[in-house]
Amino acid sequence: MQPTTSVIDISFENAQQVLIEGSMNLPVVVHFWSPSSPQCEPLFSLLQQIHQQTGASFTLARVNMDELAPLAQQLGVAQAPAVVILKEGRPVDGFADIPSPEQVTETIVRHLPAPEEQLLAKAKELLAEDQSVEALNVIREAHNLAPQRNDIILVLIRALLNNQIADEAETLLNSLPLEDQQADFHELKSQLELLKAAAESPEIKALESKLNTADDSAELRLSLAIQYSQAGRNQEALELLLAILQKDLECLDGQIKKNFLDMLATLNGDPLSSQYRRKYFSILY
Repeated sequence: MQPTTSVIDISFENAQQVLIEGSMNLPVVVHFWSPSSPQCEPLFSLLQQIHQQTGASFTLARVNMDELAPLAQQLGVAQAPAVVILKEGRPVDGFADIPSPEQVTETIVRHLPAPEEQLLAKAKELLAEDQSVEALNVIREAHNLAPQRNDIILVLIRALLNNQIADEAETLLNSLPLEDQQADFHELKSQLELLKAAAESPEIKALESKLNTADDSAELRLSLAIQYSQAGRNQEALELLLAILQKDLECLDGQIKKNFLDMLATLNGDPLSSQYRRKYFSILY
């Protein structure tokens, strides 16, 4: 058997880490094999294929029974080939005979986390690594798959706040039911208030004070919209520019339109993007 990058060869040294600790996060599918058993190779090839097809949503490991017989005995395996599936540190399924490829796939897949669970775990991992933009993209996918799951919504709010998107974060926070307004909720609420306070910069206040006065102009509103956008107040920025475009699509030689479309482009995946894109198209047509 030739090792591959997608499989972990189990030893006495790494068994605890891979099989017990590792299965706390992802299911671990363990292939028990022996060089003397010709049936092992086709089964292992099938396991690799399933591993690839499911997007590596489980850890694929293998145990050489000729070298690690005591470990195999601990897991109730007497002969090769055999497969044991571990979750949360314990065996939950497996087989010692050679089922059909369809049965092997079905056995493994029923123990895999749902797609939104995998995305949620990935988003948390990215947030822990301060990869906020990537985390936001991933958790949006999870939210699209399971929009009613409040644990996903809380992680989405955290990713939004880390990306200084205050408007959407506030809307989602306000949508959470009272029973979910626990420690995480109050922490995120405080983070939102700090973000909103930071968004009230002297520059923004100075520009806002000139609205609806003799100093009001398209240039002033464009400057204010840019400040809003930089502070994460995206809806206010888009609304300000849209109001100008509804009166004059080519205002300031197209600068209003250009900035409006640039802002939409930076909100890829944000519901505001599709909402204001529709409003823009209604002006065009």
